[in-house]
Amino acid sequence: MYSEREIGKLIELTRKYGLEDAECLDKYSFKELQGIFNGIGAESMPKWSRKLISELHPSLEAVALIHDVEWHETDGKKETFTATNNRFKENGKRIAFGMYRWYNPRRYLVWNQSYRFGKLCQMFGWRAFLAGYKNADVESSGVSD
Repeated sequence: MYSEREIGKLIELTRKYGLEDAECLDKYSFKELQGIFNGIGAESMPKWSRKLISELHPSLEAVALIHDVEWHETDGKKETFTATNNRFKENGKRIAFGMYRWYNPRRYLVWNQSYRFGKLCQMFGWRAFLAGYKNADVESSGVSD
């Protein structure tokens, strides 16, 4: 779990680099964001693997924070699913170009990884995206399994 201080630093990065849909974070307290954000990787992955991926790609954590909140707020629509994954790729490019100069190979590594992660989410994330919608629907109706 990320500390409130770590969440705050990630939010600052979303603002500093002008990441798309960063305003979605404004609705939540740091405590709530701690419960929503799981680092880089699918919720179904073991915690240690998400931690490892996040440690290998720290510049993409701010991008993943927005992505996790968007999936938390899912409306269950395919168009929204695709838009969130495309936004992950675009935000990854923004942060890569913002953090690293043109001559720094990390710029291209981060950009490439954000593209790959966005594609992986698009290819394999539909069930996880819908799970958030179904959970929200159950909570709002007061019905449980």
